[in-house]
Amino acid sequence: MNKNFWKDQVAKGEKLCFLAPMDGYGDSAYRQTMKRTAPHIYLISEFYSADGLVHSKFLPDAVLPHQTTEDPLIIQIFGKDPENFAKAAKIIQDPKYNIAGIDVNMGCPAKKVVRSGHGSWLLVHQDTAFRIIETLSKATHLPISVKTRLSFDGNQDLVEFAKGLENAGASLLTIHGRTAKQAYTGNADWTNIYDLQKHLTIPVIWNGDVMNFDQWMAQVKNLAWFMIGRWSFGNPWCFTPGGYNPTLSEILETMEFHATKLVEVKWERKWSLEIRKHLVQYLTHFPGVKVYRKRLVTTESIAESMAVIADIKTEFRDFLEKRPAAWEITKETLGLE
Repeated sequence: MNKNFWKDQVAKGEKLCFLAPMDGYGDSAYRQTMKRTAPHIYLISEFYSADGLVHSKFLPDAVLPHQTTEDPLIIQIFGKDPENFAKAAKIIQDPKYNIAGIDVNMGCPAKKVVRSGHGSWLLVHQDTAFRIIETLSKATHLPISVKTRLSFDGNQDLVEFAKGLENAGASLLTIHGRTAKQAYTGNADWTNIYDLQKHLTIPVIWNGDVMNFDQWMAQVKNLAWFMIGRWSFGNPWCFTPGGYNPTLSEILETMEFHATKLVEVKWERKWSLEIRKHLVQYLTHFPGVKVYRKRLVTTESIAESMAVIADIKTEFRDFLEKRPAAWEITKETLGLE
């Protein structure tokens, strides 16, 4: 991928559908599961420290290798030292990792991230943000993108900030439709995101409260497609056009695939704790959901989780090819409120 890759894709009419970078969720197993159902999407990794990639002997080989099914994979990094971004880029672009692009996190609202001068802190310290992108762009042949927010607290000019990033070398911007102060509360506001695209020559991606492909199609206007994060929990079909509603068999097979891949990339004890939060999401609005969710959040091994799935197949064997009620996922069912 060259620095004009994203602009070229838009010019060709390509669909820029992205899985959002999500700390604690977007590992290789999750990415492979999403791509299995929606092979047309682009994947962005969890965010990694630029400083960590530079100074750790182990982090690069722990997080940069991935499966070919995840390609093209974009790695998201965060930090505040432009020189360390440049050094991290040299590591990321090593051919042995086959990374397709670098995304810079300038939107994370977590207090510990902001206090350390990372993430959405850069919305306030914009000169540092521009130096990071300029230095990074000069250091690598990979396309540089930025994920950020409308502003930090409503007192920053989004157009001015975005134009500064574009001039510094960013080739794609993703805007989450909330301020950093809002974090994930309230509703995303897309009005200023639509307006922003009019002022830039690089593509703008919309993020925040995007539930599925069809919802985005109804509201696209002038934007260069979309990014889905939390609404993909237990629902990789959200990237599929036409409101695709999977059969019970497809749901259970996807759960098995996700569990198996997680075991492949992480050691067993860590897997048993992490898979709980993933598998329960697939059973939203499922008959007897409370019983199975309770069992899934207490499993201690892959064998126990697979046994729960097997029990569902047995109890509902006459309904495996039926399609459960259309996904009616809400923030409440996702455990976000």
